[in-house]
Amino acid sequence: MNKTQCNALRGIAIISIILHNFCHWLDPKFVILENEYNFNLPFSQRMWDYLTGGHIDMYFPIQFFSFFGHYGVAIFLFLSGFGLVRKYETEGSAESSATRFIAYHWKKLFRLMLLGLLVGLFAHAVYDVFYQKDWPKYLIAQLLMVINVLKEPEYNIMPGPFWFFGLMLEVYVIYRLIVYPTRNIKSNNWKWLRWFIPLALVLVAWAVQVPLMKRFILIRYLRYNAVVAMLPFAAGVFVARYGFPLLPKWTHATVAATALVALMLVNLNFYAWLWGHLIVIVGSVSFVKLFEATDATQQYRLNAVLKPLAWTGTLSACIFVVHSIVRLPIYFEVIWGGPKVGLSPQFYLWLLLYLALTFLLAMGYRYYMELYPTPRLKTKKTAATA
Repeated sequence: MNKTQCNALRGIAIISIILHNFCHWLDPKFVILENEYNFNLPFSQRMWDYLTGGHIDMYFPIQFFSFFGHYGVAIFLFLSGFGLVRKYETEGSAESSATRFIAYHWKKLFRLMLLGLLVGLFAHAVYDVFYQKDWPKYLIAQLLMVINVLKEPEYNIMPGPFWFFGLMLEVYVIYRLIVYPTRNIKSNNWKWLRWFIPLALVLVAWAVQVPLMKRFILIRYLRYNAVVAMLPFAAGVFVARYGFPLLPKWTHATVAATALVALMLVNLNFYAWLWGHLIVIVGSVSFVKLFEATDATQQYRLNAVLKPLAWTGTLSACIFVVHSIVRLPIYFEVIWGGPKVGLSPQFYLWLLLYLALTFLLAMGYRYYMELYPTPRLKTKKTAATA
């Protein structure tokens, strides 16, 4: 995948996530909730009936992103695996110790998170929505990015989406300690480890979840941690190491369209639901592969079509940090504070305002980030020179 395609995938992912995080907080009597951390067949049945029972109405975008939008997280995890392999496993890549590698990525995450977290905490204090009375303990855990491993992470997160930073740190640790050592195996007798180790991570994550269909609290806890990440992350490692299948465009179009249908079907069965992230990845990658050409001029034109999504993708990290801060006052002052009338066309106006303010604030946040130096990874070569 080229850079434009990767950024377009990031754009798809972040738009899905921020729309999901806006839509699924509307009145649950009227909005179809998702199966993100637990499998709830009644939610899936509501969505199935909505799509197949002639009930589709003007609120289809709200229902769609409320139920399916959380799958944008899988795309980010896929791109993390893909990007780590492309960055650290190409010939001539500088090596670093595991400690330096993990510390470097912790610093990058911390630099991105800090100001957004502090502003988010202030906004939560204004609206009195702290999750725990002893919140300073959880603030420290969030700053250290270990809040995911505490008991009941869904109640300790401060505020909402910042738990994802802890998940990403876990992914970096797993990559460096388990996946990275298999990058340059010379012996033909052991080269199979390059594909077996990522596959084993997927199978272990799957096997851990299989017996937990009725253990809602436990599976929810696991899915706030790296267990949920292993399938999309390993898919990214596989694609970076071995490539995506070379298929004609009509096949990619068929796969992308089929993935939308399949994603609904896997939500009707717990064991199939565990593989939903793979369907999202195959479908989304097939979609961006439609904008690929062998001719340079045609490729330039196709990249121009993807440009809005790709631009959004370059801003995705900052959008992720600020979107919950923008959403909070809109909900407390307007949506939750107004009359309970179910769904209303005016929600689209608030949704557009939410998107506009989120993008503006994200561009400002990116400018703020540029004022501070980016952490540098100390490699074995630079350490020896020093």
